Amino acid sequence: MTVYDLTKKTRASTGQRIIQLGPVDNTMRVIKLEKRLNDQEQKLDKILKLLENGNNLPNTNKQSS
Repeated sequence: MTVYDLTKKTRASTGQRIIQLGPVDNTMRVIKLEKRLNDQEQKLDKILKLLENGNNLPNTNKQSS
């Protein structure tokens, strides 16, 4: 009969492994964040221009009945 010592450490995988997809230095993530930030800046600039011009939006002179 064979006896196995189960108290010794094994090299078997016992859990989830995280695998990096893409470059490790996160350059793509930084580029995407910079693009999102730039888009938000453009939207805020547009809102500021509309507020400075006194709400010159079309269809604002309609009277409610």
